[in-house]
Amino acid sequence: MLLLAFLAAGKNLQAQTAEDHVNRGLSHFGRAYYDAVPKKNTVQGEIEYGLAEKAFRQAIQKRPDWIEAYLYLARTYFVQKKYAQAAETYRAALKVDPLQKQIYLKMASAQEMGGDYAGAIDSLMRLRDQETDERSLRILDEFIQKLETKAQSRSADLVIR
Repeated sequence: MLLLAFLAAGKNLQAQTAEDHVNRGLSHFGRAYYDAVPKKNTVQGEIEYGLAEKAFRQAIQKRPDWIEAYLYLARTYFVQKKYAQAAETYRAALKVDPLQKQIYLKMASAQEMGGDYAGAIDSLMRLRDQETDERSLRILDEFIQKLETKAQSRSADLVIR
């Protein structure tokens, strides 16, 4: 009887779907983001985020075309301030669906937060190439200009040091 239970448990692990992994990842993310981190339980938060990352990566392995799994993984990296990893995950999501405008914005945000102003500018320029709405183009131009100013300021700071 114990052998049957063990075999059934092993079979259940193999049969987990991408959706199962995402649901598990969301559960771990929620425990970290809404419970552990606000209570300043950083160790538990790190453990939960790590488990969320693992679950989202497993979902991507099972369904490499499921964009939401990439977005959940990128958000997990972003809230942990792992901005380079978040940007790379957004970049991978764009390979799945290069027309998702929101991903360019999220990637640019991760790049900016990580200090990669050139990358953020490039991401926004790629989004700008897809945009047709005049108001959106003006807003993108303003963001790009602000990032260029930040990049120049940072370069000047590095030269002074």
